[in-house]
Amino acid sequence: MSRIRSFLTLVVVLFLLGTPAIGVMAQDASPEASPAGDHSDIQIAYVLHGLNTFTERMKTGAEDAGRDYGVTVEVFGDASFDTPTHQAFFETALQRGFDGIAVVTNPGDQWITPIQEAIDQGVPLIGANVTGLDTGLKAWVGQDEYNSGVILGQEMLKAFDKAGITEGKVAVGICAAAAQVLQDRDAGFRKAMEGSNFEVLDAQEVLIPLPDNYARWENIMAANPDAVAAVGLCSIDITNLAQIKERSGGTWLIGGYDLDPPTLKAIQDGVAQVTLGQQEYLQGYLPVRALAEHLINGTPMLEGWLEMPTEVVTAENVDDYIARQTDNQVQYDYYKKYMAEHFADLQAVARPYDDLRHPGMARATPAP
Repeated sequence: MSRIRSFLTLVVVLFLLGTPAIGVMAQDASPEASPAGDHSDIQIAYVLHGLNTFTERMKTGAEDAGRDYGVTVEVFGDASFDTPTHQAFFETALQRGFDGIAVVTNPGDQWITPIQEAIDQGVPLIGANVTGLDTGLKAWVGQDEYNSGVILGQEMLKAFDKAGITEGKVAVGICAAAAQVLQDRDAGFRKAMEGSNFEVLDAQEVLIPLPDNYARWENIMAANPDAVAAVGLCSIDITNLAQIKERSGGTWLIGGYDLDPPTLKAIQDGVAQVTLGQQEYLQGYLPVRALAEHLINGTPMLEGWLEMPTEVVTAENVDDYIARQTDNQVQYDYYKKYMAEHFADLQAVARPYDDLRHPGMARATPAP
């Protein structure tokens, strides 16, 4: 399918659906960027669960994989994080006959039927970022969410000790309460806090849209003026919490997830204390790579769990991450070397898929 024809088809379909998407064509890769040659006739769709600064890096990873393998990649995403909207994108990919689909099944229990429809059509699939354990997926790319919660709790205890705080309330926010991966993070965090003198409050749903998230957090912290910390389980939380803390003159500590530039700035400035990275670039790149290697070489489709090591970022090492997270070329060069060292053979390093059903198993070795 030509580039123009692909674009026009997408425009027509999306007009009928009445929803936006992002189409990324990757068939014009240079020889240097495409060691596998020109395979532009192979079309891979990546259906995100939403679009923000976090998923933009997943999108970049998917685009880079498309260029490296010479395949055509289209990334679908909408800022609403609305599940039906993204299921419509998934249905569009099926109707258009993509050769393979990577998908973020958020939340997993709402994707059972769409995933089965694709399986029945014989379309190779791989999931990422949010698990869909009740679906027919057999391959997934993401971190050990439970253990990441344990790590976050351990790091927060270190931060409390450094600040001379020995007890108090810890507010917790979950942006999508139905997402199993976030429930696992919450459970791991609480496990790490057991036996301490800190009272971990019930997780409150803080929503995904930035304005809603800010308002929810503002209300939570106003309702708990004696809280000694706020812990967010999503990529958007630290940015909003840092603003609320500075505007309110708060002294509470902040911990959470992901390496968005504003989050790293909050860590660098000492407003937030710890954030955990989950290699979102690889969560974009590796699903496309797995599909491309299968479709190009005819080798069996990857089965299992490609675990993304959790990265711990504090004031002591934040400067090491800023360039990678703000410069796409630095990011590409870093992960090209990283994949050569840690993901040379995807099937060889994959954990059993069923490990995802047993939170608390040994986590992968963190990146140096």
